[in-house]
Amino acid sequence: MSAARTTRIGALALLAMACSGTERPSEPPSPTPTPLAVRAPAADPLTAVIAEHWRTAGVEPVGEVDDPGFLRRASLDLVGRIPTLEELDRFAADPRPDRRAVVVDALLASDEFAAHWSELLTDTLLEGTSDRPRLRQALQDWLRDQLRARAGWDEIVTDLVTAQGSEDAGAAAFLAAHGRGNQVEALTGQTARAFLGLQLQCAQCHDDPDGRFTQPEFYGLAAYYARTKVRLENVDGARVPKIVDRRRGEMHLPTEHDAPGDRSGPRVAPGFPGLHATPREDETRRDALARGLVTSALLPRAAVNHAWARLFGRGIVEPWDDLGAPVGTEHPPLLTWLADDFVAHDHDLRHLVRRIVLSPAYQRRAEGPEPGGPDAKARQQAFAQAAVRPLPASPLLRSLLVATGLDDVHGRAFAKGVDRRRQQLRRDYAQAFDDDEGAAIDDFGGNVPQALLLLNGELTNQAVGASAGALQLLLRTEPDPSVRIDALARRIYGRPASPAQQRALRSFLDERGHDRAAYEDAMHAMLLSSEFLTNH
Repeated sequence: MSAARTTRIGALALLAMACSGTERPSEPPSPTPTPLAVRAPAADPLTAVIAEHWRTAGVEPVGEVDDPGFLRRASLDLVGRIPTLEELDRFAADPRPDRRAVVVDALLASDEFAAHWSELLTDTLLEGTSDRPRLRQALQDWLRDQLRARAGWDEIVTDLVTAQGSEDAGAAAFLAAHGRGNQVEALTGQTARAFLGLQLQCAQCHDDPDGRFTQPEFYGLAAYYARTKVRLENVDGARVPKIVDRRRGEMHLPTEHDAPGDRSGPRVAPGFPGLHATPREDETRRDALARGLVTSALLPRAAVNHAWARLFGRGIVEPWDDLGAPVGTEHPPLLTWLADDFVAHDHDLRHLVRRIVLSPAYQRRAEGPEPGGPDAKARQQAFAQAAVRPLPASPLLRSLLVATGLDDVHGRAFAKGVDRRRQQLRRDYAQAFDDDEGAAIDDFGGNVPQALLLLNGELTNQAVGASAGALQLLLRTEPDPSVRIDALARRIYGRPASPAQQRALRSFLDERGHDRAAYEDAMHAMLLSSEFLTNH
């Protein structure tokens, strides 16, 4: 790297740090953590449940996030991007007291919600598998269609577990990704994790040290897949997963003498604690498993905990996929209330997300007294103060396009470039944040690696300097530097620049003579700031 480029990167990094502060005054804690301190209607029973959750944790909630902050947070969480200028203006002009509910309903009804959450669900369902773009895309497309049709989570789970193949290739991608090559242990572990919120991995080899489940129970769950065969077939020139159920096939425990993948021990019948899923004569074992999963008390709790973790950065029970033992574990009332409500509303994921996003907990500020202190950590863990969350790869890319004004560019070449960059970002993140446990890409964060990916990204440089982009249009139509800075801040942060940001950027631009390159570097630095790179 040349000395000039190193100097420029260092200068932009320092400017990005200067742009990261919001200068929003810390708000003193509310006098009591009661429903009176929050926006949600007092008649909403969830308000009382959350207030009790705060009381039990011994914390007092911080104040409510302001309207621009709420819109940015909700847009990132529901549709995977920052709000556009038009959305910001429309929301600011809405005088209705329930404007937050109105905008949330609009986001939930959009195709963007189905697209974004199908990607999140695909990440969860395919975690731990090797990168198979066609399988991933098939599953994501299928999930998007299910969300558009408002299929219940119980219906989606049933279709995933009982999929047969070419006629429902998208649904079959879950089984195909985890079950190829007789990898029944991997498929069993992911079934328990994604649908029941249980981590059974260690029980492949031995009983759980904490006594939550045993090795025979793990293989009892695996026995539902003992007759399932996964293979890929050529259909119209494409490799399509084909899932078949054989008439015979039993599961056996492995012994200490078996090679990996071999099982020569006692036969294990299908069954698992808490699942009422004894196979009937008129159904396959996978049919019985699906029936047991969707009637299990853990299915809605796992779904709630997963959605909550997506929206807060941590589950009500943490980690979200470790709810304890299959039976007998007592969960927080907040989790059980939301799970019961989820079931009462037909396992509707949109209803669940709406409940959470309009709750008092979701609408807390990220700022509070004594930043970084033990009280702040306790408030964040009890969801009485919002946590600052690094943006995953795809929302980061989509937000970059919105911030630079290129989200409406529909040229074929540009669209292909964006798609290539999205795939490359996924690979970059997987490589930069890979660990031994194979955690999902979206679970990783860290501003420095993200910033480096952006800083060195060809797409970022093209977006900032594009003639059709927001910056070049601004430079052609607005001569006032302060107005230019505020306009860029509204695009990137969803609000005008703070006094500190105005000072830092004006000083930088004055030194550079306010030429086009200076503004491009200033915008680049704003895109590298923690305020842009995080959800807060």
